[in-house]
This record gives sequence, structure tokens and C-alpha cells, in this order.
Amino acid sequence: MIQDILQKVEDIPVLYQFIAVFAISFIPFLEAHVAVPVGVLLKLPFIPIAVLAILGNWLSVLTVIISSSWIKSRFFNDRSDSFVHRRFQKGKVYFNRYGVPGISLLGPIIGANHIGALICMMANANKKNIIIWQTISIILWAVGSGLLIHFGREYLLR
Repeated sequence: MIQDILQKVEDIPVLYQFIAVFAISFIPFLEAHVAVPVGVLLKLPFIPIAVLAILGNWLSVLTVIISSSWIKSRFFNDRSDSFVHRRFQKGKVYFNRYGVPGISLLGPIIGANHIGALICMMANANKKNIIIWQTISIILWAVGSGLLIHFGREYLLR
């Protein structure tokens, strides 16, 4: 997946490569933990791409948190037979087990930080705690994946 994205982005001018890193970080399921490695593989400077990717991912997750009341009223009704309701019930089990920190830090593993933030919001967690833990999670995953690719680049490209 990363190599497919890399092939599409490596032939464009450098300014557009930075914009592409930002755009990739905004997309759920790709997010900062994919955008930073793409930037590293494009040989862009680590700190600016990490900041751009973290900012893009954080803004998109913040959008989910801010719009959660609309999402809740639109998709979470009292019908217990709906697919969304059943999926949320499963997410709530994980929320009760791990709380806001666990769901936030496991965000990319469960699918996306956006999903983790939404699960926390639907479980009526404190917005401030969700924002803090989502920020920590996004930074850790972005920097961690970027450093892994940075130091393991020669093994990846073999």
C-alpha cells in the first residue's frame, strides 16, 4: 500500500509532495502513521513532514469529535437491530475495558483514530480527555512509524 502511494507521489514537485503528505494524513485508515513513512521514503525532511502529518490527522480527528453530536443523532438510534448499533455495542465493550487512553492508543490497530474517537464520544467520555489522548496517540504513531521507516528504509526497499 505504501509503495503504491509512493509511486504516485514521487514524480510530482516537492511542494506538492508536502501537500500530499498532509492530504494522506487527513484520510481515515491512512492517517499520520502512513503519511510520515511516505514522506520519509520520499526523502523529505522528517520534522516538517511529521508536523504536517500530525496536524492533518489531528484536524480530521478533531472534526469527528466536534461533529459527534450530529453523528450520534444521525446514526445511533434506539433500534437495537441496526448494524451501526451492534458495532457500537462491541466498541463500548472495548471502551469499558480500556477506557479513553486504551481506545485512543489502539486507534490505528482497531481501524482508525477516527473510529476510536467516535467510540469514546458515543460512550459519553469527556471531550477534553479524548482530545488529549488522541493527540498523544497521533504523535506516538506518526513519530514511531516514521522513525521505523527512517532507520529501516534499506530493509524495506530491498
